[in-house]
Amino acid sequence: MLKKLKTDSSALRKIVASEHLRLIQGNEQPVLLGEEVIPKLEELELRTFGDMDQFPPDLFQHIKVFALRAGSRFSLFPFVRRFYNLERLELSYFDFKHLVPCKGDAGTLPPIRNLKLVSARNLKHIWRKDSELDHILSNLQTLTVQNCDDWINIRAFSSSLQNLTILNVSRCEMMTNLVTPSVLKNLVQLTTIKVEDCTKMTEIVGNEGDCHQTIVVSKLKCLQLCNLNSLTSFCPWYYNFEFPCLEELVVEHCPRLKIFSDGVLSTPQLQRIKQSRFRGKWRWTSDLNTTIQQLYTKKFLFMILI
Repeated sequence: MLKKLKTDSSALRKIVASEHLRLIQGNEQPVLLGEEVIPKLEELELRTFGDMDQFPPDLFQHIKVFALRAGSRFSLFPFVRRFYNLERLELSYFDFKHLVPCKGDAGTLPPIRNLKLVSARNLKHIWRKDSELDHILSNLQTLTVQNCDDWINIRAFSSSLQNLTILNVSRCEMMTNLVTPSVLKNLVQLTTIKVEDCTKMTEIVGNEGDCHQTIVVSKLKCLQLCNLNSLTSFCPWYYNFEFPCLEELVVEHCPRLKIFSDGVLSTPQLQRIKQSRFRGKWRWTSDLNTTIQQLYTKKFLFMILI
């Protein structure tokens, strides 16, 4: 039985229209796609998206993964509401300028656990409090953002991400930092942060005043910082950080990195810094800041010598 279908919106509408015509004509012979396949699909990928109002409300009740590989001037989320069991939503080349205020009961939106955004535009519209997407953020466990050049940081909608466990960010050219201290405090379930190929990122945690406060990142176990050419530190301000569960720290190809943080650090479970995600290359010298400083000094001296 077919579980995954890749098509476009016009072809999908034709399939459903042919099934509707069969029912009107009283034809008992089932149409393969219209009656047998679509209701049993678990993954649907559309290359284009148009007006989807004609679809029966229960046609996609078993869909768990929905991927849209195109932008659209049509509102997406009235269609997404039909996926009662949707777990993963992937949007590529989508323009969030077309998000509209959410109408009706927000509880009818599916409890999406995994959201992936690729080459999206106008992401600032995500965190409008009345936007359609804002209502699904509270259920997210994994957020992946790739090639979203106008994405600044996750500051504005962090309060909606209290269940987020994994945050993956890559190739977002405009990002200079990932989060602020208050955002990091709100991500209470976060276990993994992976940031790579963000060429303008100079720090992971930015400044928002009151630099002498203590920030406890209670569940973070894995932090990966890779190919960040402008990164100078995790946080260049005098915040105190406690990472009671941090076990894996990867620092790979961050040539300007000088120090992890200027404030007091507590990383009781961390025993080494991995210098590669794929090779067994690591380093450790007494504590985190000292190890980072030695890595930087070694690279700096090598650059002078050559």
